[in-house]
Amino acid sequence: MTDVAIARPVLAYRLGDALYLNLTSACSLACVFCPKIRDGDWVVGGYDLKLVRPPSVEEVWRAALEARLEGQSEVVFTGLGEPTRRLEVLLAVTRRLKAAGVRRVRLDTDGLASLREGRDIVPELVAAGVDAVSVSLNAPDAPTYARICPSRFGEAAYQACREFIRGAVHAGLEVAASCVALPGLSEGECRVAAEALGARFRWRPYDRLGRV
Repeated sequence: MTDVAIARPVLAYRLGDALYLNLTSACSLACVFCPKIRDGDWVVGGYDLKLVRPPSVEEVWRAALEARLEGQSEVVFTGLGEPTRRLEVLLAVTRRLKAAGVRRVRLDTDGLASLREGRDIVPELVAAGVDAVSVSLNAPDAPTYARICPSRFGEAAYQACREFIRGAVHAGLEVAASCVALPGLSEGECRVAAEALGARFRWRPYDRLGRV
């Protein structure tokens, strides 16, 4: 019987000058432009980010240390899942990161955690030490959002995302709201929608993920 090597799940990976932490493969949305939805492709920057099971705090922390956390200036919670689906792990690891001297902790999110959890989670992010959030706004209006980012929440998800962005801005976090440059989507309308909430706007290239 031949031994088959089983690849370790990628919990920590590097793109550019940042260290990224992958907490989950679960999502709240099924965005039509997401490679895992469209093509079943979980690879970003050469890393296969599909997780067989959600990792514990200790597993994520150990992976961060093995990825040379010491001296790291920025750590980002992201992957091809929604990090806030593992909210308690995210908060616990953030506290450890700040205690270890990480200057900047950023969360990449769909902005639906408060809707999903039934409470405003922004104060929890701030208390744990999150410095910045990048929120996938993805559309200038609720019908467009529901069409390209379908979920069980329907059009209500768009307003929840907007409220999350506005709340994060008011809490003093550094906030970027991004939209993917899908064919037919107006960059100008998306920019107006994002900047009306007080966020910095990012127009993300279609079909390219990660800072590589």
